Amino acid sequence: MRAFWILGAVVLHGCSASDSTDAVDSGDSAGQAAVPAFGAEMAPSYTVIADSGNKLNVPRDLGFHPRHDELWIVNQATDSVVIIDAPGTDEQESVRKKDSYANHFMEEVSSIAWGDASEATDGEEAFGTCQESRNTYDDAGVPNDFMGPVLWPGDRDVFAVANQNSNTMLGSHLDMLHASPNCVGIAHDTGNAYWVFDGRNGHLVYYDFQEDHGPGGDFHGDGIIRRYQEVELSRKKDVPGHMIVDQETGLLYIADTGNGRVVEVDTASGQVSGNLPQTMEALEEFSTVEGVDFRDLVTGMEKPSGIALDVESKTLFVSDWKTGEIVAFDLDGTELGRIETPAQGIMGLEVGPEGLLWYVDGAANELVRIDP
Repeated sequence: MRAFWILGAVVLHGCSASDSTDAVDSGDSAGQAAVPAFGAEMAPSYTVIADSGNKLNVPRDLGFHPRHDELWIVNQATDSVVIIDAPGTDEQESVRKKDSYANHFMEEVSSIAWGDASEATDGEEAFGTCQESRNTYDDAGVPNDFMGPVLWPGDRDVFAVANQNSNTMLGSHLDMLHASPNCVGIAHDTGNAYWVFDGRNGHLVYYDFQEDHGPGGDFHGDGIIRRYQEVELSRKKDVPGHMIVDQETGLLYIADTGNGRVVEVDTASGQVSGNLPQTMEALEEFSTVEGVDFRDLVTGMEKPSGIALDVESKTLFVSDWKTGEIVAFDLDGTELGRIETPAQGIMGLEVGPEGLLWYVDGAANELVRIDP
């Protein structure tokens, strides 16, 4: 039986920073227009939807299920997922789920990205996670860097249910590839392909699991990994650098936390220029890509972490872990406005139902909805 919670709404009123003279270095910010998600007065309310009573424990990212009224949140401290049904309504319920092999496949989880439907889960969508870990099995072993993104079933009858505590199968994960330790961000591309922020190696990497091996398997021989070493990135320890792909344009937006910027990458650009040594596992392809088109879309932020795209208004929202602000930009990088949230450690950010912004506060163990 799923645990049942109804959390009384806690509403906090924020401050407006739209008139700040310390504008982000992203173009002319004079004459900023109101951002609908921030409200006409740029001083929205902040409603706490879930907290530690719902088993949130250093939540670092969140993702709305593509078809169901569910919000999935990943917990760094417990290598687990909290699933919230009907979030923000009187019917809200929550349950925490943890795979029995999470000490490898979800160790120090940093990020989540919903993908496409998987045949292995009867048409339910899969999702990917990245782990800010060098693979210590929750400090039970010496770091060996055998770590990278993981593909999971979005079917709740399979995730953290299939092959639990099995002696022959490795839990419910659908696939894993192992070339990006300390990964702090992940974004879905197409099919079973994802982009990741490789914190250990300091650059962008493309992963294609191709055909997943099904729950608990371990075949990785069809995996494709391409290193985009020209797109240099800098990790800030314990602060995710989230990413998102604009599916209409193929542009990838990255919160490059350590460099205080947002990077825009044309995912259709670049060519495979050579093969790399396969040291961790046998793959179909492990290569490097050169000639990538990318640019600094935004500079001058403190520690950008969360990132979300409103496809209807063509607005990019970026949360700054250091300042607690959320800043809105158009897709040319011009600042449209900003708000100062009450968050202690703002991380993942999403555009939810009705265009409202939601974020997780990893320091306060809260899920918060912004009400204009």
